[in-house]
Amino acid sequence: MKRITLILVIIATFVTKSFAYCPIPQWCPKADLHQTLCPGDTIDPIEFPSVIGKTLVITWWTNETRVNFMLNPPPGITVSGDASTPLGDREYAWPVSIKGTPTATGTHHYTVSNTCGVELLHGSITVVGLTIGTVTPTGDRYIVVGTAFTPLTLTAEPAGIPPITIQWFSNTTASTTGGTNLGSANGAQTDTFTPPSATVNAPNGIYYYAVATNSCGNIATNVSGKHVIGPACNSYVGATGVASCTGTTGVAPGTVYWGGSTNINANARTISGNGITQVWSGAVTTTGCDKTGFTAGNVNADCRNSTNGSWVHYFNWCYVMRHATTLCPSPWRVPTCQDFVNLDVAMGGTGIGRSLANNATSNGWTGTNSTEKYTGTATGTWGGARWTQHATDFTTSLASSYWSSSESSATHAFRIAYSQSAIVYDNITKNITGYALRCVR
Repeated sequence: MKRITLILVIIATFVTKSFAYCPIPQWCPKADLHQTLCPGDTIDPIEFPSVIGKTLVITWWTNETRVNFMLNPPPGITVSGDASTPLGDREYAWPVSIKGTPTATGTHHYTVSNTCGVELLHGSITVVGLTIGTVTPTGDRYIVVGTAFTPLTLTAEPAGIPPITIQWFSNTTASTTGGTNLGSANGAQTDTFTPPSATVNAPNGIYYYAVATNSCGNIATNVSGKHVIGPACNSYVGATGVASCTGTTGVAPGTVYWGGSTNINANARTISGNGITQVWSGAVTTTGCDKTGFTAGNVNADCRNSTNGSWVHYFNWCYVMRHATTLCPSPWRVPTCQDFVNLDVAMGGTGIGRSLANNATSNGWTGTNSTEKYTGTATGTWGGARWTQHATDFTTSLASSYWSSSESSATHAFRIAYSQSAIVYDNITKNITGYALRCVR
């Protein structure tokens, strides 16, 4: 009777305990049932001794809840037994071993059962496979100094053997080598990093990438787009604005033309670069603006015809702002001071003033002998500015002056002159001076 009781106790222990703990030591394999490997590592052979029975059934699963059964072992893993005995599906004759160099990352679970379907042991092979998400957004980005960038983020958390660290780097080129470790500021050791925006770096900009590291090594993400920080336009906006334009409203525009067409899009040009994209219209002209007086203080001297090879107009600032929605209908607008600064950056400048060498571009704004330039009269545009009734301040081969919507005081408009040497700020003495106009969107 005592012998039967002892046998029952042993059977109860065998059934209730997890055999991963090997209640009968001689049944345990010669290596750990659960192994974690780095990519390229080889399994420490898991060999089952021939003391339990004749046949084992090895079944592989994609997770520990026993769903998503795999018909064959994962790639790179082999299960072998005594080949002299023909067996059924997933059955192996003693001795049985699990070996190989797994190639698929993730955790591969397996169970060891007898031919009656009773699970005896279970284990897992984990291949770390350090992965890291993609940095987004990926395109070039531009802001004005002091305006924050939206963060760069990783699309997925890095996966692998803990502990995993994330470190962001900056670089002057679109490369993951030679970068500068950014320490811990601005989330540079998390999956969300905010690029700094305190220092003007136009037009060269900075690129960013992240590196994930664990005990198996490290891996870098893709490189972000170029992050360009341009200068903020000097503030010249006065308190009075258009309210300072007293007197009659002047002759309202009749038919408005942009670069010689009644279609504002017909002669539009797209300027792109350094994360900036702008569309500029052709030069604005009208049929109904023909006042001739540019007398100092006469704010009603709205505009001046000129026949330097074509029918064009110079407008005073008040006229432009009175009729802004007609001259530059939505979604177009009268350009701001900042639009001209951004234009400079888009064309490869610093936003403060460009050199003559940088102006040798093919985007239609430059070239002393090109009919595509925005100066001269070959394509119905013009240069210069009118300060008096008949005189042109600059010849068409030297400069073009365009209004912005910014004003420094009631009688002192702010505009930016485009010339073949620079895009520059220029404070003029009166807002009645005649300048050209182009719309932007």
